[in-house]
Amino acid sequence: MRHGEADYERLSAFAPVYHGSRRDFAPLTDLGIRQAEGAAEQLRGDRPGVVVASPYARTLQTAALIAARLGCELRVEPALHDWLPIRDGASPVTGELVRQKIEEYETWQRSGILPPDRTWETDEEMANRVRGAVARHVASGPLIAVTHEAVIKSATGAAVVGLASVHRLTR
Repeated sequence: MRHGEADYERLSAFAPVYHGSRRDFAPLTDLGIRQAEGAAEQLRGDRPGVVVASPYARTLQTAALIAARLGCELRVEPALHDWLPIRDGASPVTGELVRQKIEEYETWQRSGILPPDRTWETDEEMANRVRGAVARHVASGPLIAVTHEAVIKSATGAAVVGLASVHRLTR
């Protein structure tokens, strides 16, 4: 499932500490909390034993709310991170660079022509990453993986991935 609504505005009080990729520290808004609680009720019938989350604050908070409501174990899985515009973690990432990489990615999706010098993940790479991450946490019953829009689209083929929406990933 996707995380609830993040409160990026709350971070502005701490500028410039939380600019750029540090926006991933944003907690949920009040609406985002309600969205996570609603998703927990929607998922209750699945009787999951484990909730696994991306390491970003918005996904961790969503997952923690769900795990608490459903009495599940909560785990953090670094491989459930969001789409990477730059796979090299040592390179600086700016807002302008991210916009450029999103444009390249969207052009590739429309044309099917993969740039030879791309730095970002393809849908197939994201889907493989997600499947590997989920496989590490499979228990006797279903699990809930809380992650991000592009990641869910790549792994499930969903065209629309709303906030706190649930999507099925089958083996």
